[in-house]
Amino acid sequence: MNIFEIIEKNQIEKLKTFETNLKEEDNILNFAIIKKVSIEIIKYLIEKGIDINSKDIKGKTPFHFACQNSSIEIIKYLVSKGIDINAKTNQDESVLHFACKNPNISIEVIKYLVSKGIDINAKTNQDESVLHFACKNPNISIEIIEYLVSKGIDINAKTNQDESVLHFACKNPNISIEIIKYLVSKGIDINAKTNQDESVLHFACKNPNISIEIIKYLVPKGIDINAKTNQNESVLHFACKNPNISIEIIKYLVSKGIDINAKTNQNESVLHFACKNPNISIEIIKYLVSKGIDINAKTNQDESVLHFACKNPNISIEIIEYLIEKGIDVHAKTNQNESVLHSACINSNIPLEVLDCLVEKGIDVNEKSYNYKTPLHFACLSSNISIEVIEYLVSKGIDINAKTQENFSALHFACQGNSSLEVIEYLVSKGIDINAKTNYGQNALYFACESNPKYEIIEYLISKGIDINAKTINGSNSLHHICQYNPPIKILNLFVANGININATTHLNITALHIACEFSSSLEIIQYLVENGADINAKATFGDSILHSLFQNPNISIEIIEYLVSKGVDINEKTDQNETLLHFACRSNLSLPIIEYLIEKGVDINSKTNLNNTALHIAVEYNRSFEMIKFLVEKGIDINAKTSYQNQTVLHLACQNGTPLEIIKYFVEKGVDINAKTDQNETVLHLICQYSASPQLIDYLIEKGVDINAKTSENETALHFLCQNNPSFKLIKFLVEKGADINAKTDQSQTALHFAFQNEVSIEVVKYLIEKGADINAKTDQNQTALHFAFQNEVSIEVVKYLIEKGININVKTNQNETALHFACKKYRSYEVIQLLVEKGADIKAKSGNQTALHFACLNLKPSFEIIKFLVEKGVDINAKTNENETALHFLCQNIPSFEIIKYLVEKGIDINVKTSSHYTIFHSACERQFPLNIIEYLVEKGADIHAKTRRNENALHLTCRQNVSIEIIEYLISKGADINSKTKENETPLSISIMHNKTQNIQFFLKNDVDIYDLQEREIKKEFVDSFLRVYSFNQDLDILLNSNDNFSDLSIQSNDFAKFKVHKLILLTRFNNNDSLLQKFINICSQKPKEIVKLALNFLYTGFFDFSKIIDIFTHQSKQNEKNPIYYFWRDSQEPKLILKEIEENEKKTREFFQEFLEEFDSKKGRKGILKDFHKLYQQESTKDFTIIVEEKEIKVHKLILLLRSELFKGMFLNVSDSSNQVHDYSRKSFETIHQLIYFLYHDKFDETKEINRKEIQNLKDFYQLNSKSMIDYI
Repeated sequence: MNIFEIIEKNQIEKLKTFETNLKEEDNILNFAIIKKVSIEIIKYLIEKGIDINSKDIKGKTPFHFACQNSSIEIIKYLVSKGIDINAKTNQDESVLHFACKNPNISIEVIKYLVSKGIDINAKTNQDESVLHFACKNPNISIEIIEYLVSKGIDINAKTNQDESVLHFACKNPNISIEIIKYLVSKGIDINAKTNQDESVLHFACKNPNISIEIIKYLVPKGIDINAKTNQNESVLHFACKNPNISIEIIKYLVSKGIDINAKTNQNESVLHFACKNPNISIEIIKYLVSKGIDINAKTNQDESVLHFACKNPNISIEIIEYLIEKGIDVHAKTNQNESVLHSACINSNIPLEVLDCLVEKGIDVNEKSYNYKTPLHFACLSSNISIEVIEYLVSKGIDINAKTQENFSALHFACQGNSSLEVIEYLVSKGIDINAKTNYGQNALYFACESNPKYEIIEYLISKGIDINAKTINGSNSLHHICQYNPPIKILNLFVANGININATTHLNITALHIACEFSSSLEIIQYLVENGADINAKATFGDSILHSLFQNPNISIEIIEYLVSKGVDINEKTDQNETLLHFACRSNLSLPIIEYLIEKGVDINSKTNLNNTALHIAVEYNRSFEMIKFLVEKGIDINAKTSYQNQTVLHLACQNGTPLEIIKYFVEKGVDINAKTDQNETVLHLICQYSASPQLIDYLIEKGVDINAKTSENETALHFLCQNNPSFKLIKFLVEKGADINAKTDQSQTALHFAFQNEVSIEVVKYLIEKGADINAKTDQNQTALHFAFQNEVSIEVVKYLIEKGININVKTNQNETALHFACKKYRSYEVIQLLVEKGADIKAKSGNQTALHFACLNLKPSFEIIKFLVEKGVDINAKTNENETALHFLCQNIPSFEIIKYLVEKGIDINVKTSSHYTIFHSACERQFPLNIIEYLVEKGADIHAKTRRNENALHLTCRQNVSIEIIEYLISKGADINSKTKENETPLSISIMHNKTQNIQFFLKNDVDIYDLQEREIKKEFVDSFLRVYSFNQDLDILLNSNDNFSDLSIQSNDFAKFKVHKLILLTRFNNNDSLLQKFINICSQKPKEIVKLALNFLYTGFFDFSKIIDIFTHQSKQNEKNPIYYFWRDSQEPKLILKEIEENEKKTREFFQEFLEEFDSKKGRKGILKDFHKLYQQESTKDFTIIVEEKEIKVHKLILLLRSELFKGMFLNVSDSSNQVHDYSRKSFETIHQLIYFLYHDKFDETKEINRKEIQNLKDFYQLNSKSMIDYI
């Protein structure tokens, strides 16, 4: 029995006879207190010299544990023995904090601690006060709250998240109304908000156990019932997402005037929140609708309330029917073109009557989302969908063979998901294509082999003739796939019996046997594959044999190895990296008998990899057992071998990997060089202090002669590493006492004190280092003192006070002119620290790059209103500007700040219309960064210039249209006079920006509000513009939404404007996508006036890459009744013009191809490639690309011509079925595809000087530009 067991069992007599030095037992007193042992044991331990004020790794003392766990008797005893009553943890929690979070919270203990002078207003490093801790304790009593307040505790203290004591009380599941009333009666701020702008009422309404009495008490006290969070969520939103949603609370809030139609930043209404709540009742829905809530509200993703309801796992038919009865748009679609039927079908719990209700209301079961998924795809993707749902959809005429954009069928999804055999049999019985493949080459059998393969499904698919040897694009077949999952032999039998190629290889030459060896621990499976012809000598691309694969499997048995060796596998095979099976065995932690077996069979124990790693290096690096290590050494492995990477010995690896002391001693005893250095000049002591320090290990190495003050190639000592990575007081003290140089400096002039502040350092360590002579004012080569470093890691105020007390210069400036106050304002949210610095003489007006302390405070990721207010009151210039002409408010608005701070700065006179050097105003930032509507409205009320323009001529409306904001903000800006037809320098309008960013709701709004759509003719018809519009509308059956009522197609001549061409293009693609007679008739009626021009435009558009050419014929020879009155049909049939047009197009294509061949030849040379890439990059740096040219060998080639060709070839190469021999891609098509790979690769990876400034957004635009739907291209990027 060890000492901890004796203590836990309260055996005082046995403890007294236990022979051990109790002082060396870490945290033994903490352990005793946690286990609530008798006071006699506590007394005995202290009498034996246990350090009563020792701290554990988190800075907790025995007194912290006593206050959280113990009786008053033990607490009083510890105080009598001189325990530090004001000790704090690394998180700055005092013992009073611990007493207040004690589940058995005792007023007697709290009174006793206060009587002993404990700081009642102490705060943690999260700024949580003792009162915060008390109010979140589920067992808190009003007597304790009253006592703390009577002793002067700050009732309005806030955490660094700006949560007040009242916030904590309102989220406490067991809080009493008496405590709430008491806090309010004592003047607590009832309208305090967190840094997320959540009010006390928000907290109350999301508390699942809150009583309506508390809500009813708070509202009459003046709390803002319409307060919103920074996500624009109202109190009613919170009430509706509460898992214990209460109609009484909702009715009460509505009766008090809460805005029932409030929307979040994502445009989610209260009804959206209610409909996605799994515990919603129809009574609540009816009540909200009866009060006038907008039933057809949509989110920013265009999801309606009905979409949300259909996805709710507990939805009832009553709610669906009620919403439809009240006029909800049953045909609403999301911005991904998903109908409510899609949403219903992804819900595995959807009642059949809900589907029937939706279909009866006219929803087309064959509706497709933008990636071409039908409701059947969604249903088959849903986990455990019922056969009844599938049968229902098929009975309603759903296209069972419909495919997604990536060519996934319903059968693929069913086999991939958790569908039953019944579902799969049904799909096949209804004619689904059983051999269909995805774009990645997977068939249904491949998916059926995933994870937990079902014999009956695989058997059924094979019986129905599925191609058993089909391969994916990486060359793997179903046998490869299933061998990852330890399949039953009977499934393997199925494959073999039906002709699977057992030796088929992937693109990396991996066979099914490789995979089985790596993933299966079953000898039976491996034997089965070998006995059925699997090649045991097959090698993968990187030289891995079957045995190498086997040795990556940690669960193998020696029987499998012996079996494969008996079959002739070479046990001495090496990979391309020169790794033997012994290397693999040590990495995979295989058993010692396997290691012994390998050596017995003649595997070279001293064989080295290409990086000079021996098996011993790998065993040590992966922390293998002492037994394994001793065995290797005893068998003659070279113990002093060094790796080529960093020149490490096994002792270096041991010291950086936390290897037990006994192994390190063993290495030293066996003659490993203790002072060997890595290529960075690191000794074993450096590595220990960096990774896995302990006093015993350090002491042992120093005793054996390791140099304690040895320096790395960057002049770092072991003490530097220890302070940076493991600043334990005990370890630092130990190292210093052994002679470590406390003021040694690195190449950057950093001392141990600087390094200590790069971690969570305790005041104990700081005091020790300074008392031992650490230079408190030492500066790095960046002129940073320890105080600068301290503020980068939010040390406690006690540490800051101590540094100042010891004479640290608080006004030292870095090379960037940043003071400690700047650092504190940028990183801290502690008002007390900022106040302390200013009181101690910090220069409040110091500037860095003309940035003041106020700029830095506003740059803080969580700006503090208290700090900002303090700085302004202390005289910091509120209108000071940086070198880029930015005010503090510009800095504040880089994130969504607290409305309270914005209002404060504006009311204090900050200039709201200052422009930065890029001509950005605060209002631009607010619109671009999606500020809530209430902040936008406030800024306008305060005089923000709504028409201000950036250097790119962008106004607030342009910037808003680029973001995912609510339509209300756009409506508001226009209501305030924003120009709906304004243009940027690139001639972008709010409409064209919305189109390019797929903002469906914006587009619909602009088209309904008389936007001058013909302004778009000023732009070139760029592909990203056209395609964005078509992605939004190509599935829309209603041309009235798409086409302005003023559209006039009478001028469609060859010389007609670009926008007219664009409209024809739209119409052709709409017709193609929808493929129905009514839409075709609209197309014919509009375009019949100019058949020749229409045909020529159509041929040009379609031939250059949108569809394979046969689709053009389909459009113009569509056999329907409309053809009798279709002049285009007769023109196509009877005229010679189409042939001449085609000939002209083909001639142009031929010339373009000839140019492209020249371009490729030039691109193939390194010099030419670099020049072309530079010019290509310039295209994205120009303000206008309209007339920009690429110069290649003194030839001027229009950029758009090059792009047109590349696009055309991409489309042909990507969207034709390349596996069909009749549609083989031409060499130049493949070549162009590779070229664009290279273009994007070089742009993305900054491979030439001119691309240093290119950003990811440009690359994303480039990717969108080429419609890179190809998996390989997306992976490449």
